[in-house]
Amino acid sequence: MRLFHNTNIDFLKIKWICISLSILAIVIGTISLVAKGGPNLGIDFTGGAQIVYAFSKTPDEDQIRKIVEAANVKVVSVQRYDKAERNQVLLRVPMEKKEGRDVSKEVTAALTKALHPAGAGPDAFDLNLNGADLLLKKLIADDPEHAAQRPSVDPKVEYGRVTQAIIAARSEKGLFASVADAAKTPGVSPTLAEWLKAKTIAGPFTLMSAENVGPQVGKDLREKGTWAILFSWLAMLLYIAFRFRSASFGTAAVVALIHDTWITLGLCSILNLEISLTVVAAFLTLIGYSVNDTVVVFDRIRENREKNRRAPLAELVNHSVNQTLSRTVLTSLLTFVVVVVLFLLGGEVLRGFSFVMLVGIIVGTYSSIFIAAPLVVVWEEWRQKRAAAKSTGAPAPTKPGKAAAAKSR
Repeated sequence: MRLFHNTNIDFLKIKWICISLSILAIVIGTISLVAKGGPNLGIDFTGGAQIVYAFSKTPDEDQIRKIVEAANVKVVSVQRYDKAERNQVLLRVPMEKKEGRDVSKEVTAALTKALHPAGAGPDAFDLNLNGADLLLKKLIADDPEHAAQRPSVDPKVEYGRVTQAIIAARSEKGLFASVADAAKTPGVSPTLAEWLKAKTIAGPFTLMSAENVGPQVGKDLREKGTWAILFSWLAMLLYIAFRFRSASFGTAAVVALIHDTWITLGLCSILNLEISLTVVAAFLTLIGYSVNDTVVVFDRIRENREKNRRAPLAELVNHSVNQTLSRTVLTSLLTFVVVVVLFLLGGEVLRGFSFVMLVGIIVGTYSSIFIAAPLVVVWEEWRQKRAAAKSTGAPAPTKPGKAAAAKSR
């Protein structure tokens, strides 16, 4: 399938416009990064906790923040999470004091104390906060069905089944709106239902998930993430240089990779997107994707150069980019559609990953056509002018940009 047939677009004619636009985008992104003191690193790299709660009623983010901060726990952010009807809130809490501190327990304890239902005793067993193990332990201790008095019955097995059924029902609902909801769970006998109503409560919230990362772990992950991106750039430089036996191809490819990564990172900074481990994974994926596009164009340039060594490089590059244009656009378009679906339906966890990939595909496709291949021409023209200047004794050009600009004039 081909989108374009026999195109003859002069991409090199606008190379300085494209390079100028790229430089402008990089400068704007860099200013944003400097002004904000670097990228907005997530809990993964700074240490802390990321906790998701679901509430029985619409949560008040300001009230939640005040409750948690009153318990001497700093809060980075409190924001609504997932779909509005699920009443979920995401809390980000920094880990400042010591390694191994479980701040999620401190936050849950503060919320439990502040939002405890009126009229419920302080020791009331909360069906929405406690897990299967604690519920089973309490059932065995209270033994409402006198299972321990029946020789043929093992209380652990007897109550284990109903405990698992109650917790599964809670997971399905998100949380119990009332104890009556729990009492309706299939397998709960009338006696057990009465015990639930007398001995337990259904609190106003439940803990959906909690991720704790210590400060040292965050620092290690931050360093490893940075090195992973730097090594990937270096590996791509060596690969391209070895594959094409040319420093100009390798350098142009890596400049394009840095261009793609930096513009995407700058946009993340402008939009205040949090940099998490999944976002770093997206940047590494983007590097691989972008270099693949660039290699396809470079391969075609090499093939055309072997067929016609006397043709000017600029003409060969233009011809090669036109020949691969349909493939480049089609591949990028299909990948873009897949990533759009991931962005819309992938949920909050994959939102950062899919956003970086969306931006990266657009920037990577643009750089493969308008930046990487033209840079090879700029480099080679500068190198030839420099060699010619040496042979004639004239002053050599100082840098590729000035040499190519002089020629275009």
